[in-house]
Amino acid sequence: MKTYVDAFLTYGIDHQIITDFDRAKQSLYQLYHLPLGDYEKTTKPIDEVLAYLLDAAYQLKLFHPNTVLERDAYEAYLFDLMMPEPSKVKQTFKRLSDTDKEKAFSYLYQLSKDVNYIKTKRIAQNIHFNYNSPYGNIELTINLSKPEKDPKDIAKALEETIDDKKGPKCVLCKENEQNYQNARMNLRIVPLELASRKWHFQYSPYLYFNEHSIILSDTHKPMHINKTTFKALFDFIDFMPSYFVGSNADLPIVGGSILNHDHYQSGRYHFPIEHAKVIKTYHDIERVTISHLYWPLSTIRLASNDRYQLEELAAHILSSWKTYEHKHLEIIPFTTKPHQTITPIARYKNNTYELDLILRNNRTTKAYPDGIFHPHQEHHHIKKENIGLIEATGLAILPGRLKEELAHAYLYLKEDKIHPSLQKHILWLNQLKDQKIISHKEDLYQEVGKIFTHVLEDAGVFKLDDSGLLACDTFIQDTIKAYKKM
Repeated sequence: MKTYVDAFLTYGIDHQIITDFDRAKQSLYQLYHLPLGDYEKTTKPIDEVLAYLLDAAYQLKLFHPNTVLERDAYEAYLFDLMMPEPSKVKQTFKRLSDTDKEKAFSYLYQLSKDVNYIKTKRIAQNIHFNYNSPYGNIELTINLSKPEKDPKDIAKALEETIDDKKGPKCVLCKENEQNYQNARMNLRIVPLELASRKWHFQYSPYLYFNEHSIILSDTHKPMHINKTTFKALFDFIDFMPSYFVGSNADLPIVGGSILNHDHYQSGRYHFPIEHAKVIKTYHDIERVTISHLYWPLSTIRLASNDRYQLEELAAHILSSWKTYEHKHLEIIPFTTKPHQTITPIARYKNNTYELDLILRNNRTTKAYPDGIFHPHQEHHHIKKENIGLIEATGLAILPGRLKEELAHAYLYLKEDKIHPSLQKHILWLNQLKDQKIISHKEDLYQEVGKIFTHVLEDAGVFKLDDSGLLACDTFIQDTIKAYKKM
């Protein structure tokens, strides 16, 4: 036992995690019922060390049940015993950011990886591939990193009383820092001021892209896109210009998976939408370039050296879109609830601010009960979840079930071997069979890319046909004219 505890301490020293060695050593020795003898430097693979310490902790009845979620929670607790306190991380980040913001973010990112808050090994299991769509390259990921809930975890949650559930109101609340229940004892967040309000920055445990991070509101309040949103996005860009930052839409169906806590997503990444071709450019407003992108989701790009004018113009476009109506195209802004909003993404490129405004509508009908501008039912076998910020910009996050299902699908196409999981795919697979276009597994993945491209097209409010293009052009021109009169 002592060998593995010492190996864990050695890892902490080697990765510069430990700030108080005596405290870390005493805490871990006591936890595993070891006498407070001398520490001996011991090097072992960290995965082996953690597996041993978690098994031992379970045998000592330090946690239960022995599920992935509980093991993650206890592993986070072990790291917390030797890593710096939240206040010290905040102080270090502030000190570094005062002189070199890149170093400050690198510090927090490396720490988050070293203490396994960012699940780098699980993330490496994800399957990545590309599809050359009519709109340019589309990136696709089959997400295998985030574990599904174990029935034992669900049963444990049912046993908890209301009093047991004190703490964070959701997984984005600042109170998750050093929270055991959400496996976040090793989470460290840092404060930011955006749009004259307090926010917090953290990295995502399951990176969907490079340096995937979350900027969360200090208070637990619902998502809301307005003029202040654009100011906050540009404040962050000014603070960290090498990152993009964006927000999910603030309405169900077209929004992200968490709508009850205002937050943004950021990272050091260039999404496919950045390279989208331009259908038409408008130069009607001085110092601002307005472009309608050739992209399946209807997107208006604003570019200027003047971020404050972009904030004003973006707020005007949002206001105009919220009341825009085109019944022939099924675009209706309000029934019993508002239906229209925007997914915004900001970046700084070539000394210019860029702001992409993706127009969204979440209305449903009998024909489209899941959403008119949502993945249509014939595509649900590949993707039925919300098309949030990440997917809308051209990076598909596909369900982990597809790894096995596509393996079975390939056997069906090549050897006629049917598997129960293929029932949802059977119409699609029979079409592929008739077309005789699948020679290799890679061909099947390309067909998945084609389906996801159709999913993005489903989510576009102005379709890229004659009527859609004309309507979008008219909307942009009318909005520009109204803005110039203000």
